[in-house]
Amino acid sequence: MSEPWQQLLGMLALPASEMEKLQAIPKEKRRQEWLACRVLLKEMVGDNALIGYDAERKPHLSGHDQQISMSHSGEYVCVYLSERKPVGVDIQQMKPSISQGSFYFLNEDEMQWADLKDNVQMHLIWSAKESVFKYAGDASIDLKKHITIKPFSGNQNGHFEVNLQTNNRQQTVPIQFDTFEDYVLTWTL
Repeated sequence: MSEPWQQLLGMLALPASEMEKLQAIPKEKRRQEWLACRVLLKEMVGDNALIGYDAERKPHLSGHDQQISMSHSGEYVCVYLSERKPVGVDIQQMKPSISQGSFYFLNEDEMQWADLKDNVQMHLIWSAKESVFKYAGDASIDLKKHITIKPFSGNQNGHFEVNLQTNNRQQTVPIQFDTFEDYVLTWTL
């Protein structure tokens, strides 16, 4: 995102209901992110698609069958669409202090193999859990209890698997990842 929010607004034809949402956002950076996601979505679907949210706060495209997930961090936003299945995407700008909060997102199984000193790995784990959380679309999911990353190696780009436990049902969710500059990007396959 290099354009100021005012320029991004000029790229869209927002209806009054969306303008109200935009005006309710107090911070300029957050307005920029909100609008950048919508400009990117417009480029992808070819019109001003409206983003709605279900009771679990999972986004959907009003009037479209496509599944959507969005994320933003630092200077980037991303939008992920699929015709076939639910999706989740997350982007994170890496910060040196993530391991200090590892107790929040790492469960006992992950603590056995994760390297708290590997900043890229810590961000990949956090980001993958966020992607799977968005994929599941269930606000009651706990990142530590319901989402477990299977051990993986490598930290440039690749894939690994995640176990998702919901309603007495276990599911394996494949994750693709990439790293660039000081960012990690993960998405469900």
